[in-house]
Amino acid sequence: MSSRADLAPPIQPECASSTANRVPIGGRSRSRHSIWSVSILLLLLWSPTAAQQQDPPAPLPIGPAPVIHLGVTEHDWGKVLQGALVKHSFQVENHGQAPLRILKVTSTCGCTSTRFDQVIEVGAVGIIELQVDTTDFSGGRPRKNALVKTNDPESPEVQLWMTGLVDPLLQFEKKVLKLEGLSFESKNLTTTILPATEIPLQVTRARSRNGSFSVVSIDPLEKGWRLTLHAGPSETMGSLRDDLELFVQVDEGKELQIPVPVVVIHQDRVQLIPNGNVVFYRRHTAPLDGPVRREVKQEVQVRSVRDDLPIEILSAQIIDAPEGLFGLTITEVLPGHHYKLRIDVLKTHPLSQAKGTLRIRLGEGEDQVREKAIIAQFRLRKPDSP
Repeated sequence: MSSRADLAPPIQPECASSTANRVPIGGRSRSRHSIWSVSILLLLLWSPTAAQQQDPPAPLPIGPAPVIHLGVTEHDWGKVLQGALVKHSFQVENHGQAPLRILKVTSTCGCTSTRFDQVIEVGAVGIIELQVDTTDFSGGRPRKNALVKTNDPESPEVQLWMTGLVDPLLQFEKKVLKLEGLSFESKNLTTTILPATEIPLQVTRARSRNGSFSVVSIDPLEKGWRLTLHAGPSETMGSLRDDLELFVQVDEGKELQIPVPVVVIHQDRVQLIPNGNVVFYRRHTAPLDGPVRREVKQEVQVRSVRDDLPIEILSAQIIDAPEGLFGLTITEVLPGHHYKLRIDVLKTHPLSQAKGTLRIRLGEGEDQVREKAIIAQFRLRKPDSP
């Protein structure tokens, strides 16, 4: 007959139960139930939706790949005289396990490639030769680059740079020559060109690249040359950018073609202030529907640029604008020479922006009309709740 002690379940050693069911975390024990809770929480945090939002990892190259290595990516040529053709060969090493291919070398700003090795075997060294023509640089320290495209999956594009000092051949009174005057009048400029080096040189001829002006004469002086440029009348106002091309023979060598910036400015006979559009921003128009109503206005001034060119008549109107949105008042400050045009925004507008055109007439004929855009911005009001 079995005793009660024989029927009782065996008692597990306390140390075994503690080791199997507890994990030490921060000096305290946590049950296996807690571990399952943390695992379930991590599974809930990671979901297919969250995984889809992450950027997929970049695909790894299959098989051996080339590795481009350039010890130097920028070459300083030191100091040269304007017109020199600077060349340099960059060494390219292949540290990879597959042939390195130079797919293309592209000039991005004045640095051209003369030649390069298209295929560089594993462990071999190739070259990329670049050159810079310094004829267009009238002094300073230019920095030019070229873009190299390769089949290296880690470095598909590499930048190479060429830089250095350039001593100019010629010296000008101003870096940019300007022919400036009223559009209906001729404009002339006379300036002096001096040699900037002790090397013998001669300016043989000159011309306009785009025909915006003409070269009247280039006369030799005891030291240097006197240059005279001319620009005729124009039917339109504005600025034109052109180049004066000077042909210079250096020490009885080849002839260099040196560009010099020229700007031809055909001015209007009246000045409009401000020069740009008339803009009423939201901060300007806010008082139209605020608790304290204030005037919303701006001024456009019309001035004659010379005393001997008075404004014959002056009239103005605002066209192509929403009805009743803008108001216009003309004030004569100095008859024939100075006028003020006051523009008011009279009311708010249902749209965020409204436009119009200020048309000013200075005399008879369409060439006497000046126009300026008027733009008014508004804060949109939320519709009233039912």
